[in-house]
Amino acid sequence: MDSTTQFRWVVDDLRISVGPSSLGQPWSLDVDVTRPSTGQIESMLWDANAPHGLSRRDAQPSAFQETTPAFSERNLLILADQGVGDIVQQWRYVSSVAKQFRRVRVQCRPELQRLLRRQSTEIETIAFGESRDDPDDVHVSIMRLGSLTHDSKGGDAYLTAHGRKPAPANGRLRVGLNWITSNTGVAANIKSLPPALLEPVLRDYPGIDWVSVQWGDDERRLSCQPWAAAVELLGCTFTDVADLADAIVGLDLLITTDSAPAHLAGALGVPVWTLLSRPCSWRWGLDSPTTPLYSGMRLVRQTGQGDWSGVVAQIHRMLGGILRLSGAADFLLARPWEDMPLGLFDERAMSTPGASGGGTVRSASLDEALRMCRENADWRAAFVFYPMALLEALGVRVWGRDYPGLAKVFKTMVDCHEGFSWCTPLRN
Repeated sequence: MDSTTQFRWVVDDLRISVGPSSLGQPWSLDVDVTRPSTGQIESMLWDANAPHGLSRRDAQPSAFQETTPAFSERNLLILADQGVGDIVQQWRYVSSVAKQFRRVRVQCRPELQRLLRRQSTEIETIAFGESRDDPDDVHVSIMRLGSLTHDSKGGDAYLTAHGRKPAPANGRLRVGLNWITSNTGVAANIKSLPPALLEPVLRDYPGIDWVSVQWGDDERRLSCQPWAAAVELLGCTFTDVADLADAIVGLDLLITTDSAPAHLAGALGVPVWTLLSRPCSWRWGLDSPTTPLYSGMRLVRQTGQGDWSGVVAQIHRMLGGILRLSGAADFLLARPWEDMPLGLFDERAMSTPGASGGGTVRSASLDEALRMCRENADWRAAFVFYPMALLEALGVRVWGRDYPGLAKVFKTMVDCHEGFSWCTPLRN
């Protein structure tokens, strides 16, 4: 199914048309429901991340007109006065904005200057309070750069670092850990993971080369734990953010809480699993396992406030899933998380009623699995809530841009619901 192909069928007096999302999102379908008898039409978006719901969309979105301010003869000062993670996130806009000005300076904290200077020889970094003989004409906070340009990165890497990945030892993965945010206060406590919870992960995967990129005194506390003796401690060697970036680029995978290393890994193109508290920052959305900010990032969320044990259990399963694959490091790089089967490491796939059958019930194809889900009452009830997890339990994987497969999954959801009773489109 390409961008022009539609999947159509009839449900009672409704005509259904399903196709790839017009915005190009993986895991999403445009759904148009028409009632010919009245001429009514409703346009919706179905997201496989939250399958038991449809959101309304504009079938004919208004066009954007891109304009460029006439700043080419002026000098810009970017105030990078936020946290390191915020600054890294917003750096995606800097190169595009810089083209609109004669000269660009970035005012930031000292520990960021070396990393930012690496990104462009045409952008000058200065410290807070530092004065210049030639003042700048325009000042803007780095958090407002999105209003001056658009995000042309599309989740791709946009930072560079000087670190090099060590030669693999018998194919072993090199996995980084960061468990505490550097911020202080209530939010820091909510977002930080007690390091003792990592013990079963390190114990059960001795074949991984574990590396700490935790900056500050918290790394020393880990070194006191006997179960963490094999962890290579790099955080104590960092003098600035450039050192941290160099360490991260040498990893196959980073597992981290919501902190600066998460943004650095995403911006460097290093696969990263970001562990999120509940509630979490606005930037991560509500329930998606992926983010448009970084295509190589997977979001692992608490299911209940303060429940880090469930998060650790999930990354334990995810690591097991990766290590069962040949060429695990290549797999991490070659398959962005946005296209990975949603059920691949999902605990619901292990507990769906009757799905595992002691490991004996498997399906040879998507069509066969969908037929089985329609015909089995228990599976039918589970399918309408956890379609991807149930399919994974049956041995079938649907990828994020397999739009024909997603269309079949959506149609089966409608069939298992016996119509659109769960979202009632075209209600009066």
